[in-house]
Formats: sequence, structure tokens, C-alpha cells
Amino acid sequence: MIYVENGVDFTLSFGDIDERFYNSMVSVYAAIIDQVNEDETAELFDQYGERIEATVSKTEGIGWGFHDNMAEIHAEIRWI
Repeated sequence: MIYVENGVDFTLSFGDIDERFYNSMVSVYAAIIDQVNEDETAELFDQYGERIEATVSKTEGIGWGFHDNMAEIHAEIRWI
């Protein structure tokens, strides 16, 4: 989660990066959501849900379709 949060914050501070950078963050974010969805108790969602939501919200307006990809993955969370 820290990798994605820092990547988003870096982009917001220093400007647009490149597609490969965003693809890497989307991949990690998708792995996080997979882990949250595999948890049968929703404990991971309870623990990280606010950070997961805040991170995807911060991506609005970032290029390369980054926000759209993050929002699609976020919509897959089974606990929402």
C-alpha cells in the first residue's frame, strides 16, 4: 500500500510520469485488492479501507488513464 500511496503523492508533487510507472502502481494496487477480497472476515478491508479509498480518490486528474484503472479496480472490492 505504501508503494502506491507514495507513487500517487510523488505524481501529485512533481507532475505526470509515464505509462510504465502507472502500470506498475495499478498492478500493485490490484494485488492489494485481491488480498482484501480473499480475506473471508473483512479484517483487511476494515484495516486498510480508508487508505485504499483515499489513494484512489487522489488519482483523479492524473493522466495515462491511471484514475480510471484505479477506480475500476476499487469497484471490485467485495466489501463495499
